[in-house]
Amino acid sequence: MNGRPTNTRRKPRREPKKGKKKKNSSSCCCCCADKVADTETANESDSPPPASPSLELDTEQEVTTGCCCCRKKKKVKVTSESKCGKCCRKLTTFMFSHIGLCSLVVAYSVLGGYAFMLLESPHEVIERNNVELIRKEQVQRLWNVTKELNVFYEQNWTIIADEVFKFFQDEVFLATKEKGWDGKDGDKELQWSFAGALLYSVTVITTIGYGHIAPKTFYGRLVTIFYALVGIPLTLLCLANMGSFLSTCFRCLYKHSCNALLWFCCPQHMRRDRPKSKSRSKYSRRREPPSAEEDPLQDKVDDNGEVIVTIERETEQIKEEPVRVPIFISLMIIAGYIFGGAVIFSLWEEKWDYLIGSYFCFVTLTTIGFGDFVPGASSATWGNKEKNIFCVFYLVFGLSLIAMCFNLMQEEVRAKFRWLGQKFGVIDKQKT
Repeated sequence: MNGRPTNTRRKPRREPKKGKKKKNSSSCCCCCADKVADTETANESDSPPPASPSLELDTEQEVTTGCCCCRKKKKVKVTSESKCGKCCRKLTTFMFSHIGLCSLVVAYSVLGGYAFMLLESPHEVIERNNVELIRKEQVQRLWNVTKELNVFYEQNWTIIADEVFKFFQDEVFLATKEKGWDGKDGDKELQWSFAGALLYSVTVITTIGYGHIAPKTFYGRLVTIFYALVGIPLTLLCLANMGSFLSTCFRCLYKHSCNALLWFCCPQHMRRDRPKSKSRSKYSRRREPPSAEEDPLQDKVDDNGEVIVTIERETEQIKEEPVRVPIFISLMIIAGYIFGGAVIFSLWEEKWDYLIGSYFCFVTLTTIGFGDFVPGASSATWGNKEKNIFCVFYLVFGLSLIAMCFNLMQEEVRAKFRWLGQKFGVIDKQKT
């Protein structure tokens, strides 16, 4: 046995079964391998679609994977939105909130002014020429009647002249009522100038509708329908947005004005009521180390043997109540705006007194819009385009101011009714 070789049987190698592939896992145990396989399949199925290169960036971040036995760091690509994309999104949101809506309403009004001017001004010129032609025909007819009568008989002449004037009267009424004639000749100082058409477009989308001018053509009336369908919701949305924004600004102004007035009148009272911040040190510096209940960090000592001391500061946070503006102030703002406009319009219009100016401003800002008094509607002052433009700005800003005051008064009325409900026991104090 010493010199003879021993025959050792080798175990045959097991061939891998067909159809099964070996799992490639870099884990140290079977539980990690199963978890890694599941996460890889989930990542492959839930992978987000490729984003645009301009707004999103691909960054690599280290993520720890594995279980309690093994923890490894793996670099994963994470798509994050770029700063340019965030700025563009915020700018777009801001533009469509305040500036965008106001700019859109202004552009829509200007576009409507140009459209109505192009549609209605040619018709107005044609009607003026027709009325002038009819007047000249009736004058010539009256002269022919006078010339044909050799002997001047008053009775015969008055009968024929009365027929001529009645015919001309009917023609003038028809031209004024149905065709929009304003009593002028030629193509100067038109009602449907850009200023007049702009005022008309603003009165349409604000639902005021003075009625002093109205479209007389087929296309003008058709455009008015579709123009109002789009413009009225847009204007109401803009006015609501502007009212909310102006109410927030006015609350801030009212709060700082009241604080400044209190500081000026009684500064001692403001210093006494100013909230004070209380600082409290939980652990004080002392020679003997604190107990375990007082200091849970007593076991943590640095190299020099000094105990780590932490100081916590607690500040009293006082909940600020929302600023409420009294209803009296809101009513004073509306009254002041109406009276200021009344003074301006009474000085501009020759036949207007202070009462008519106040009446016009009140009817305009409440969107009643009778149209019996309109700045520049008389034949002597219609050509002044500045008055129409000023009326447009006064109207739009006034409606925004009214929306602001309604917003302020709405919160004050809610608070008053809530207080009354608590007094009568209808509303519980805890719920409010």
